[in-house]
Amino acid sequence: MGVIDEFKQEKNKKVIISASKKMIEDKYKIIINDNELLLIINNIISSICSDAMLMKNIVKLMELNTITLTKIKDYIEKYIINKPDETIQQETHIEKELLNNKFETEDLLSKVLELEEKRKTLNLLVNLNNVKENEPNIINIATNVANANSTNVNANVTNISNSSFPLINKNTSNMTADNIELIAYIIEKMENIINNKKNVNYKNLIINSYNRDWNIYESRNDLSLSINIDLNKNIIEPKKILMPKYVKNLTPYINMIIDDTKKTQKYQFILSNSNKDGHWDTWEIINSELENLNNTINLNNRDWIISFTDYLNNKLNLGTDNINIVKISKTLEDNHYDITIDKKDIVLFKEYYIEYNNSYDNILLKTNDDEDIILKIIEINNNIIKVLSDKNLEEYIEGTLLNYKAQYSIILQYHAK
Repeated sequence: MGVIDEFKQEKNKKVIISASKKMIEDKYKIIINDNELLLIINNIISSICSDAMLMKNIVKLMELNTITLTKIKDYIEKYIINKPDETIQQETHIEKELLNNKFETEDLLSKVLELEEKRKTLNLLVNLNNVKENEPNIINIATNVANANSTNVNANVTNISNSSFPLINKNTSNMTADNIELIAYIIEKMENIINNKKNVNYKNLIINSYNRDWNIYESRNDLSLSINIDLNKNIIEPKKILMPKYVKNLTPYINMIIDDTKKTQKYQFILSNSNKDGHWDTWEIINSELENLNNTINLNNRDWIISFTDYLNNKLNLGTDNINIVKISKTLEDNHYDITIDKKDIVLFKEYYIEYNNSYDNILLKTNDDEDIILKIIEINNNIIKVLSDKNLEEYIEGTLLNYKAQYSIILQYHAK
């Protein structure tokens, strides 16, 4: 059974009704008729299921239920709480404008994260045996809650239903003044912790085009790699690309496409820092705020092919390596060699971007025995590169070159879910 079918089942609607009633009664201190609430829920479920963009990005029942609760909350606040002069019966007529006004996927998913945090708090609180703790203990509870593991909506609703904790008491008139004061205190602490939570432990992952097997994959575009990160346990976000400085002359923005053979995602980067004196420019992802969940990588397969296109969606010409050597000759100076590279195909020669190297830059030679030798460039004259090396380079005429200055790096960040 698919997630959408589970979402629309009567069993799941009962879960949503139970959670909605408690939310409405506890937060707003109002009671709404079951039939009227079911009418609201049915229309909201129908609206969510018709949102193709939203459904494309949702893979869990928990997320759909959370978004439903968010829309119910918004409806209650807009059509009941903010219109005190009108009766609940009048307000339970669902207006099409509200239900058909689809949130941007980004906003909805952002709300899911916010509610997940609050649900962690609630789930821990309702399992406490003693609510009459002193202030230091309450502060400790609040601190621990911020690090609690997330649980699904169904489990939370079950805990809420079975709890005797006064915070979830259906009969609000039986709540004592002490309980109300304690509840307000705990909620305030929880909100402060959630709002000030900044210590997400991000780790960096840097992918460099140099690390590809450039004898086989000559093109610098189309990286083929395997990610050593558990995609089910971590959230990965593309952050920056460090591109050779000639790329900004090819396109105003870059599309980065990640394909795991089953699913494809696209991310757009714009130039953020053009380094006049350096050799690489910094490109940052558009709308790179941490809460923008559309920028996360939602793939299941760890084997990726990463490619880049320009603003016209044509493959970005980043050039090629595995540069053919025609001749290596020793000069009159000690340890100096002239390396002549192939220039028969003038278009291919331009794609080497050799001219972007300066004196004393490095260039890499790979021998036919797969040995890497780093050479120091002395000067470049058309297709002749004068280099410095303490090895006898004349023995490596069968080797090929990689241009360090034409490589790029992709910077990703990831953290545990």
